[in-house]
Amino acid sequence: MPRHGDDHYRTLGVSMAASDEQVRAAYRVLARRLHPDLAEGPADRRQAEAAMASVNEAWRILGDSHRRSAYDLARRPPDSVARPSPADEEFHGRRGDSFQAIRVPRAVGCLLQFGPVALIVGLLVGILVVTAFMGGGTGVAPRLAPGSCVALSSTIRVVPCTVETPVIVARGVAGTPCPLGSVTLVLPTLIEQVCMAPPGTPVG
Repeated sequence: MPRHGDDHYRTLGVSMAASDEQVRAAYRVLARRLHPDLAEGPADRRQAEAAMASVNEAWRILGDSHRRSAYDLARRPPDSVARPSPADEEFHGRRGDSFQAIRVPRAVGCLLQFGPVALIVGLLVGILVVTAFMGGGTGVAPRLAPGSCVALSSTIRVVPCTVETPVIVARGVAGTPCPLGSVTLVLPTLIEQVCMAPPGTPVG
């Protein structure tokens, strides 16, 4: 007995490529085999009537060329309708994207995908660090504050001011310009610098 349902081809036991004659012949065979008058008991008769109703519906659709065409069109998967060819996609790009066909290594793809995020996070961390050092003057160590005199050797240390000691005139983020006539000294943190004026410069 054929399986019933929305697949009328399966109900008649034919393929989608079956000719009109093959569909008609399959219907006639099933109609003779499943006719309710051939059933012996009430239960068999009800089952035969249900099966015959499915066969008749399949024949109503597939036996008419217009209905069959509409049925075939409705069964077609949506993504196979009106899709551009792969050649067109490569040449024109999908939706105008001229980089559609470019292949990149996986490592480069990961870098392009996550690189901007890592860069933004790095910038935010840098801003937080600089803000911590610059905020309200609380991050400036009093030893190397502007106005302190220093002695330079392998290290920098604060000493009492004399006419022979350089004076710190400014302290800030590494890379910022120092006042005219002063020398830049980047601190070991590499994110801060002090600006030192020559010995004998008056402290303002």
